[in-house]
Amino acid sequence: MFKQFVRFKSISNTNASTQKVVNQLSALSASRKQPKLIKLSAQDLIKHQTIQNAWKLYSDKLARENRKMLKEQYESIYNAMEELKQFPELFEAAKDDVKAPFPLEMRIPTDFPPNQPWIYNYEK
Repeated sequence: MFKQFVRFKSISNTNASTQKVVNQLSALSASRKQPKLIKLSAQDLIKHQTIQNAWKLYSDKLARENRKMLKEQYESIYNAMEELKQFPELFEAAKDDVKAPFPLEMRIPTDFPPNQPWIYNYEK
């Protein structure tokens, strides 16, 4: 009798849904996502750590600047809306949705023809 090649032993005491969960968890295990350790000399390790620390400081600085800019923008918008509350007509106009100047139904130019031809008598 011909025996088919089996890569792994089947686990007989678990049902299919349990085995599916086990497979998913093993695929997401942390050991597979860990990068391989770099084998460096002592001097190279110090250089590597210095560069990593400098990059972390730089990225933290950029993140702080970005948060500060967003906070200032939010405060500016909030202050402008508070001033507009004195004028109800302008306040309502500022809250209304702005109509798009470009028709959303228009197709972006592509290399291929559309699946549906252009509708010339289109009305909104």
